[in-house]
Amino acid sequence: MNRKILKNKIFLYLTEFFAGMSVMAVELGASRLLAPYFSSSQIVWTIIIGTIMIAMALGNIYGGRSADKDPNPDRLYRRVIIAAVWIAAIPVVGKYIILGVSALLIFTVSNNFLIIAAFAACMIVFVYPLFLLGTVTPSLARFTVSSIDDSGKVVGTLNASNTVGSIIGTFMPTFISIPAVGTAITFLIFSGILLALCLCYFFSKKEEGNAGGKELSA
Repeated sequence: MNRKILKNKIFLYLTEFFAGMSVMAVELGASRLLAPYFSSSQIVWTIIIGTIMIAMALGNIYGGRSADKDPNPDRLYRRVIIAAVWIAAIPVVGKYIILGVSALLIFTVSNNFLIIAAFAACMIVFVYPLFLLGTVTPSLARFTVSSIDDSGKVVGTLNASNTVGSIIGTFMPTFISIPAVGTAITFLIFSGILLALCLCYFFSKKEEGNAGGKELSA
């Protein structure tokens, strides 16, 4: 276990921050991705928000159980890498999945096609990466809380970090990245942030391992 970086709670709070930011950025990107096919109506927004809440809830449950069963932060940061790669692939393959789902359902669904097709597309494209990001909060709570005396403060700070990240993740795509570079690049930007965070973690772990090896050889 990488104990050195676990002692740096600022890094863990940053992980929570960027996870929350990325979830909201993906949610806003989802609306832009789905709009040409299903519109941006209240129905579609309800499906997007509901789907993301399902993913986050399942991720919270799995993340908590996983952290209790095997409290190894490597597993968490591997999940974040997978989520980042998936998010980066959404602009490339997302539209083809949406078209494929729509083409399949148009021959099998006669009522409420918009609702069913949009929900199915959201489940396939967005649930898995957001499920993985949903594992971040309970996992970090396990790694960050050092004693029962400060558990409330630590968990509160984690939730605050997530919320502040979510706020920035709400405004940044809408007012900065999407108008400036478009939806596809916005997905790549937030994917890159998550990847950079994980690379910092594993690079730090490698440096710690090298330092330990040198001490043993000395």
